[in-house]
Amino acid sequence: MDDLLTELFEFAFEHGIAVTTTHVLSKDTPSVSRPSKNAIIVNMNWHTKKEIPMQFAHEIGHVLNEDKGTLYYCSTASHNSIEYGASKTGIKVLVSLYFQNVSPDEANSNTFVKQLAIPSYMEPYTEDCIREFYQK
Repeated sequence: MDDLLTELFEFAFEHGIAVTTTHVLSKDTPSVSRPSKNAIIVNMNWHTKKEIPMQFAHEIGHVLNEDKGTLYYCSTASHNSIEYGASKTGIKVLVSLYFQNVSPDEANSNTFVKQLAIPSYMEPYTEDCIREFYQK
């Protein structure tokens, strides 16, 4: 997971996104983005460590989508179009980084979903993204 976090930092840097990480927030404080400032804060103290890459990518998604306001990660926000859009963009980012050196015959969407604690409502979309990634 550390390699994936490093790649997310590099992706953010390449896209002009300032990333601040913190280990002092509560284990229940979600990561946050401020798209107008091209900035995100990632709570590295989050209670479920394997969710951190998805939170990180989700917040990148808000910035890339140019969403308005200050936005906090919520894994259950499937009915909010802004949050769903950020999750979709985040999944695309994660798929491109995670599978970049994985051959198609070794790609496993179930492993990806479990390792990164992808929310269940995002699983069908995730499978579609993985298929699209390998069709390019």
